[in-house]
Amino acid sequence: MDAHCHLDLPAFDADRAAVWARAVAAGVGAAVVAGIEPAGWPAQRALVAANPALRWTAGLHPCWAHTVPLADALAALPAAFEGPDAAVGVGEIGLDRRRAFAPHLDAQRAAFRGQLAVARALDRPVVLHVVRAHGEALDRLRADGLPRAGGMVHSFSGSAEVAQAYVALGLHVSFTGALAHPTAHRARAAAQAVPLSRLLVETDAPDQPLPGAPDRNEPAQLVAVLAALAALRGVSVAALGAATTANAQALFGERPRATPRGPE
Repeated sequence: MDAHCHLDLPAFDADRAAVWARAVAAGVGAAVVAGIEPAGWPAQRALVAANPALRWTAGLHPCWAHTVPLADALAALPAAFEGPDAAVGVGEIGLDRRRAFAPHLDAQRAAFRGQLAVARALDRPVVLHVVRAHGEALDRLRADGLPRAGGMVHSFSGSAEVAQAYVALGLHVSFTGALAHPTAHRARAAAQAVPLSRLLVETDAPDQPLPGAPDRNEPAQLVAVLAALAALRGVSVAALGAATTANAQALFGERPRATPRGPE
């Protein structure tokens, strides 16, 4: 299972069905479509309703936190978890200290805390986006608490010690094709340190293409991510794929489906 991608984005509008067909042909059986901001949530739900292999999460991404009235986003969030084809997690949420987004840290912090509170109230897993802010994010998670359902740190590229700190809180840690870069020393060490029961894999498509791959990433590339991770851990791709899929399914659970209607 691709634990984190953005198959709903305009980058896939021209050939979305073909993209997913390539993923299935490559052996990718399911994917989680991660949320960015409230305006995109209806399209995510519609996409999932049309494809039983997909699930989605609803959240206000830290890089968009300053663009949306937080009160409105928080008020709309619970409805994403109601009805058929509902969201299965809260995210992406978190903190991003990259130069372009650092001026909006106060908005990010407020959105992070507010969505954490909703996740705890609804007991839904969180999907964390944390860039150059792991210390602050860990402090916040320890202070405020996580939902019992846990969550995942997506696209992890920090140290083994930081990965273990997230695992100690009960979180899963997810890795991308960045592992295929020979210079990704910290992420590669972290990928070896995370317990198998807490490992996830993702493409983050259309972002984060593997070295030498087309600029637009696709869920089909999850097989290459698995291959890189399996080589690091000294296990077979098949065994690792089965384990990470089971982990993702356990984390996100069964997605709500429409109740079949009987004859009228």
